[in-house]
Amino acid sequence: MKHLLRCSIWILATANLAVAQDVGGFLRQHCVKCHGQRLEEGELRLDHLTSPDATTAETWTLVADMIESGDMPPEGEASPDPEQTRRFLSWINAKLAKAQSPPAATRRLNRVEYEHTLHDLLGIDVPLAPLLPEDGEVQGFDNVASGLGISSILMERYLEAANVAFEHTIRRIKPLPPSTRRAVLMESKENIGSVKGKKGGVIESHGAFVDFTPGWPPARVDAAHPIEGGTYHCRVAVWPHDPGDRTLSVGVFTGPLFGPGERTFEGMFDVTGTPKEPRVIEFTTRLEAGHALHILPWIYPEHVTWRDKDEPRPGVAIAWAETHGPLDQSFPAESQARLFGDSKSLTLKEGRPFYLRHRRGVKEHFIDSTEPRADLQRLLRDFAPRAFRRPVDDALIDQFIELAQARLDDGDTFEQAARTGVTAILCSPHFLLLNQEERVDDYTLASRLSYFLWSSMPDEELTRLAAEGKLGDSKILHEQVERMISDPKIERFVDHFTGQWLDLREIEFTTPDKKLYPEFDDLLLRSMLAETRRFFRHLLEEDLSVLNFADADFTILNQRLATHYGIPGVRGHEEFRVVPLPSDSVRGGLLTQASILKVTANGTTTSPVLRGVWVLDRLLGQPAPPPPPGVPAVEPDIRGATSIREQLALHRENGACNRCHTRIDPPGFALEEFDVIGGHRDAYRSLEGDRKRRVGRTRYFVGPPVVSSGELADGRTFANFVEFRERLADDPETIARAIAQKLLVYGCGRPITRGDRDLVDAVVRAARSSNFGLRSMIHAVVDSELFRRP
Repeated sequence: MKHLLRCSIWILATANLAVAQDVGGFLRQHCVKCHGQRLEEGELRLDHLTSPDATTAETWTLVADMIESGDMPPEGEASPDPEQTRRFLSWINAKLAKAQSPPAATRRLNRVEYEHTLHDLLGIDVPLAPLLPEDGEVQGFDNVASGLGISSILMERYLEAANVAFEHTIRRIKPLPPSTRRAVLMESKENIGSVKGKKGGVIESHGAFVDFTPGWPPARVDAAHPIEGGTYHCRVAVWPHDPGDRTLSVGVFTGPLFGPGERTFEGMFDVTGTPKEPRVIEFTTRLEAGHALHILPWIYPEHVTWRDKDEPRPGVAIAWAETHGPLDQSFPAESQARLFGDSKSLTLKEGRPFYLRHRRGVKEHFIDSTEPRADLQRLLRDFAPRAFRRPVDDALIDQFIELAQARLDDGDTFEQAARTGVTAILCSPHFLLLNQEERVDDYTLASRLSYFLWSSMPDEELTRLAAEGKLGDSKILHEQVERMISDPKIERFVDHFTGQWLDLREIEFTTPDKKLYPEFDDLLLRSMLAETRRFFRHLLEEDLSVLNFADADFTILNQRLATHYGIPGVRGHEEFRVVPLPSDSVRGGLLTQASILKVTANGTTTSPVLRGVWVLDRLLGQPAPPPPPGVPAVEPDIRGATSIREQLALHRENGACNRCHTRIDPPGFALEEFDVIGGHRDAYRSLEGDRKRRVGRTRYFVGPPVVSSGELADGRTFANFVEFRERLADDPETIARAIAQKLLVYGCGRPITRGDRDLVDAVVRAARSSNFGLRSMIHAVVDSELFRRP
């Protein structure tokens, strides 16, 4: 009783009488019985817990999370009155908002932001992110301050990346005049040899090289390979060979033909035309010397001769390929002019000989100056404010000037001294860190906007408005957000936000078992990604409700994905279009999109636990706590001897497990209707069974039936996935709040705590008038106190 008396005293001291009675009564009725002097469940005592402050904030947050999620009080105990619970949680939130210090906003650029910033700052296009280590994640994102530490090793990597960036601002040799390099495939000895040797079944038809699979041998187009790096316009002539009723397509990649190195996906293209009038695929891209065009047939359904011997084998005929360039002919390079400026004292001089197999007498060029000290000073005084994204005191710039000029005094060349000054600026905290200022001025606001929506530095217009002090005007700020969303650089936001929020970055982490899922192919994989990204972009462009993430009456499909979903009437793999869903379709919303269903599975089996945890966190904003130590994970039985429900029922006999699994398992059970590649199913696939249960000529069998019914933690039941999705729609505020919180974490670069709940709710309220439109919600994030907090 003394503990309860002390508990009541601090409540009275920190709240009015009505609230004190309410809070004290809530604790006595629902908490202290299990978390008091006589019983200390989970090593947590609440009978002597003091008012929320910096020392007790973590405990109060835990209490509030457990009550809000329904994990507490435990099953069998009386549930609190909803209104009493609401008042109790509001009291905690208000107290925590005052007690908790705001999370740090100062953070460094992550590796993606670093690369984009240097590309935009210097006008270069060279991979820099791979030179830097992976960034840490906090609350699901890699741009949050507390996950972005700095180490001596990281600084060494930054210096290496800065040197690479500096080097790529200078064009060392004068580019060749643009020319066209053309490869006629059946004039290549490699392709002729593949046809004669019947490698991979390739044939010749109407003078073209006909390939049937994306495997070996590759279609060789060596004669079209560029002999110098630059920007090239590429063309490939293709036509369909015996397509039947299929729509054939190719995936085109560029990059090294053999060995290490990343390939760049240039796109998927439908194969149309005839031998006399083939389709000419065209695109413009950056190529290095010797880079190849990889032209991969993506034929669905893939024709396998032993299955369908009576059907002509469909293939992609590739007649010729060509590259035209380099198109970027400026010499000196535009990036050099951007960095070094235009001064009569600067010259690009010939240096040592440079070996090129295809050119003789070539010499490297380097930058020199007749007035090196003056040019260094001018260069660095111009560069530092652009790199630091705000005006810079002379005293700070002088440090970099002195460092660079000291290299001159030591006998280094002008270019070496300039490299020292520039790389020092690019490794400076003033460049690497965001939100350093004690107050949020217009320059800080410009950077927050640009790194939120473009993952890069402010452009000239944002910088100009910051200099004029106009970003504090809500109308101008609104116009800038609209302009930025309409800019092509918004694709960075779409890719990076969805890649982390929805785990799309992990989509290639697992490869579906070929025995169980023979229909999976690269065409389906690329279509999965495109659907989800385009769906998000469509909601953003049209300001459609974020509730569409839970359920929608449309999606974005091409033929490959529509066939996978069983939706007729969509022709062509290359074009994605908005497709209204039939009223009886199980599809609609993120949870039925194949990309989400793949990243929440392991390639062989599905797990209600993994998917349930994903739904709670990503869509409902109610992340489940980690499992208790020493409790083994549940591994589904692919032989079908026991069902996942039976395994989880045994797992939940552990009281510590049951508390969380009452929330985790129901959404996971509902999603059992979908397999690891997003197909809808009535039964599992199994690698064991009798011949009667084998599916066609595949290597898998019909397994146990899928049971997708369940009961939510609040007692509501559902018979299948569609009914589960309807239950989600019963609480639109929860979904809207979850999306708002994800946008705030990503946009503000700091974790959102329970003390920020009222500020999160303010964003939700601001977007309510547009039915929680995604675009409106982004405006509300930018207008929020959290976005403008120091």
